[in-house]
Amino acid sequence: MKRIPFSLGWSLLLLTGLSMLVTNLLILPFWAGDILARETRHLHHLLVDFVPSLQANREGGPSALQRFLDEMPGSCLITTSDAHLGQGQDNSCRQGVRLLMIAADVTGKPQDSVSNIALFDLLSAQYIAVAVPMTTGIPSSGAVAMGVPMERLLASLWHKERVIAVYLLFNMVVFAAVAFFRLYGSLVRPLDRIAKETENYRSDGLDSFLVNRPTNELGHLAGSIQAMVRRIEMDKVALAQTVDELAVKNTLLHEKQQEMIRAEKLASVGRLAAGLAHEIGNPLGVAQGYLQLLGMTDCSEEERLDFSTKGLRELERVDGLLRRLLDYARSNHGWPERFDAHCLLAEVVDDLSVQPLFRDIRITTDLQAYPHDLFADREQLRQVLVNCVFNAADAVRSAIKDSPCIRIATEVLPAVEKEHLMLRISIVDNGVGIDEEILPVVFDPFFTTKEPGTGTGLGLAVSLSLVESMGGRMAMQSILGEGTTVTILLPLAGNDQNDHLSVVSRPGECASC
Repeated sequence: MKRIPFSLGWSLLLLTGLSMLVTNLLILPFWAGDILARETRHLHHLLVDFVPSLQANREGGPSALQRFLDEMPGSCLITTSDAHLGQGQDNSCRQGVRLLMIAADVTGKPQDSVSNIALFDLLSAQYIAVAVPMTTGIPSSGAVAMGVPMERLLASLWHKERVIAVYLLFNMVVFAAVAFFRLYGSLVRPLDRIAKETENYRSDGLDSFLVNRPTNELGHLAGSIQAMVRRIEMDKVALAQTVDELAVKNTLLHEKQQEMIRAEKLASVGRLAAGLAHEIGNPLGVAQGYLQLLGMTDCSEEERLDFSTKGLRELERVDGLLRRLLDYARSNHGWPERFDAHCLLAEVVDDLSVQPLFRDIRITTDLQAYPHDLFADREQLRQVLVNCVFNAADAVRSAIKDSPCIRIATEVLPAVEKEHLMLRISIVDNGVGIDEEILPVVFDPFFTTKEPGTGTGLGLAVSLSLVESMGGRMAMQSILGEGTTVTILLPLAGNDQNDHLSVVSRPGECASC
């Protein structure tokens, strides 16, 4: 708003000055014409008084004409016979008035140059001339003409124009100042007030936008701003209500999501437990046999040590399987930690290879990623991997192929722009594949291609949610009849996370986890 008064003042000053200047330029030709008309009448009277003395052949003219000629250098006086030439003759003046004198002699009527010139061309003429016949009304009786320089006649006009210019300048400043302060009080101040009130608005009242004259355009503007502010206040209330409703719905959605994760985890725990129940029986039977051998009296000390060591190893194997199963079942909340992804993959393969579902399926690994440390929730990633491998096994079983196999591979993708290095985990099977038309909806909740009762349709949806919560991405590519590839992209752990791994494994090696 600070630039408006400055611009307004200069604009008013300029417009006022231009208007006065144009007015003066329009009036100036009329003023000059009036002056020249008076001078023409004066010259005509002087020549009329001079004609009797010229007819009487007197050498001198009337004293008034003589004084006029002396006071106007550059003027001229000529007759038809050049009988009286006057003083201070100017050749260009004589040439200019000669034609006018001839016209007066021929017509017998007085002639002047002012009546034959357009009003706006007067200022560009050099001389004003007047001619009268010797005998009015009788042609060819002789004539006398007189010419006077225009600048001499208009000298007083130009002198008065300087006074008028000062007057115009004074009026221009006064009128511009009056108009400026009037407009400033009625326009700039109310606008400035509205702008300040708008900037300092704190939703504690609306009357501050009122102006002194609510019936003019500024009043309408203030009313429009008030209406807009009221709508904003109403929208803020509605937005606050919507935010509260969204917060409640978001809480419910989070609870439902956790329930879905727990439900899918329990389903996978059941499948794991079914396979482990059979697998645990073998090491328990072996441990029981070693205990029976230890009870025999004819065993040497070396044999007893060997039997106890082997029995403990079998029991430790059972304990490890049960512990991982219990940890997997109990983990409900995300606890990010730094861990070796290859070790986790090895555990998943070891746990699933004992399942009856995988008895005829060959599981291969191609763990080439380095580095391969992740900073995420270990058990949530285990749930994702278990679900994906189970889905691959179901697809391979349904394909009924001679050499069913599942391949698990890892590799490190280079960083793109500001992203971290990414670990890509690929789970590839040669199963039945998925139709291209339904690929876009495989991650939707409750969508499943399995028979009713054999799947919940939550596995991939929950897996996608978990992977995204770790800052990763998940995708699926499939060719019907050839197989499916599930890709999991996770950011590798950086140096800023707390490193609690004492050993970093090379490709093909697995540290103690």
